[in-house]
Amino acid sequence: MAKQIKRQDPVNTLFLRYEKEPAHATQVRRLTLQLFDGLTELHGFGDRERQWLEAAALLHDIGWSQGPKAHHKNSMKLILKHRFDGWTEEEQLIVANIARYHRKSAPKLSHKNYAALPTAARQIVLQLAAILRIADGLDRSHGNVVEKIDCKIDPDRLSLTLVCHRDIHSELYGFEKKRHLFEKAFGLPVVINNIKNSWDN
Repeated sequence: MAKQIKRQDPVNTLFLRYEKEPAHATQVRRLTLQLFDGLTELHGFGDRERQWLEAAALLHDIGWSQGPKAHHKNSMKLILKHRFDGWTEEEQLIVANIARYHRKSAPKLSHKNYAALPTAARQIVLQLAAILRIADGLDRSHGNVVEKIDCKIDPDRLSLTLVCHRDIHSELYGFEKKRHLFEKAFGLPVVINNIKNSWDN
């Protein structure tokens, strides 16, 4: 009897083949899902979108395997190059776009792989990529410093509380560089209003 292919299998295969810093990618996935789960009231997405975001978070940096230049674009190319058994072509394109927009330019209709998506899917990419950017910024040092993110959604802002186990100066800088797409995508300022040391808990 043939082995049943799980949807996560092609994602894991690509991750194991190309990822150069698995600890960073795993940390970004963990923080990304914490943000996604903490923001359900804001984005209204479900299990399907969560799975797309998880895949993109795990694969966002595989483009480094092709060299340092434009690694975000190379991540997208690698995701699109390999067949994702159990995924539709549109789903795979959504994952590739989310990974591509974890840095640099915001999504634009002049980008052919973004423009190829239906309007509703483009909005999903915008919002999920915005979440991924914040998570990636919060592991800027690649040191797995942030242990937990708590979200508080107010009418005028999103406030984050971080639980960390050492200095997060680099992560705070990464957050400042990467928060703007979130504010554009959700129309809500995002701030870090509390930082807790895990050894104080």
